[in-house]
Amino acid sequence: MSKSKEREMAKKQTGEVVPANPRTFGGLEFTASDSTAAESLGIVIGGSTADRITRAVTAYNQAARLAVEAGYLLLSVKSEVEHGQFEDGVAALGLSSQRASELMRTAKFITALPEGQRVEMLALPKSKVLALASADPEVIAQMLEDGDVSDLDDMSVRGLRQRIRELEAQTTDLSVQRDKAEADLKAAEKKSRRAARDEEDAVVPLVVADLRAELAALLKKAELAITSLHPVGVEVVGLVAHSDASEWAKPTLRLGLSGLLAVRELVDGSIKSFVEAMGENAKRLASRPDSLAFLDASEVKAVAEEWAALTALHQHEAALREHERAQARPKGKGRPARAPEAPKA
Repeated sequence: MSKSKEREMAKKQTGEVVPANPRTFGGLEFTASDSTAAESLGIVIGGSTADRITRAVTAYNQAARLAVEAGYLLLSVKSEVEHGQFEDGVAALGLSSQRASELMRTAKFITALPEGQRVEMLALPKSKVLALASADPEVIAQMLEDGDVSDLDDMSVRGLRQRIRELEAQTTDLSVQRDKAEADLKAAEKKSRRAARDEEDAVVPLVVADLRAELAALLKKAELAITSLHPVGVEVVGLVAHSDASEWAKPTLRLGLSGLLAVRELVDGSIKSFVEAMGENAKRLASRPDSLAFLDASEVKAVAEEWAALTALHQHEAALREHERAQARPKGKGRPARAPEAPKA
């Protein structure tokens, strides 16, 4: 063996650094500054070439595991301290809350994996594990379904991140399409129900349509009559100040009150009859139903015409009563006045 080879082997055995070939590792030669920096970090640069390569690969493979270990430790601490103390504690040691959250998410990601895939996942580079931990769970499930962990190891970090973005975009697009399909389905069902209801209303027997229209018109007429009683009652109360008619105020009020009580008895009796006829369905009447709610277009038109005629009639009756009261007062300027004309049919 030549003396040069003996010196080279002696350097390897003693841990002496052998300068890298700059033609092979351009710009990556190990310098004295590198040695000093590593020593300041507590990194021991020594041992044979094979030993140092083994240590390098082991350290690289442990990076993800150490990150996950840090995440579990941080999760355990966070669960035991009060709000705010955790962030202050990690910040005091130079760890940002954002980085701490990233490590804890990584630990949660490993927990969510099937037990058989956890060890395989920790064999990946830390950058890949962190990228996977920040992805949507549905995307991770899709990637693992399409291939195994070894397929992820074969991808570059950039390729992995690109694949994650593509799958997340597809997932979002599918979610939007699903929401749109559900909305379209609900709209179609609503339209179908409306069409069925319209079809049912369109074939209401004529005798039923007439009864419904008459019922709605009578109810409106009764409502108008009751409403018209209030201004009349106000005028009756005003008789108290009239020298010739004050003594008739209370008897007239008693007349109106007795009539209202009689009407109430009739209304209560009618309500009772309708409720009994409806049976169990009467329980659904949480509020007063709209009398026009179940009429078709022609019935609504008929009720509207009847409503206009009834309104005009009641207005004429009120005007006529006012005219008669005015005529009964002592004669003065503007007398006699013409009586209001009845509305045209």
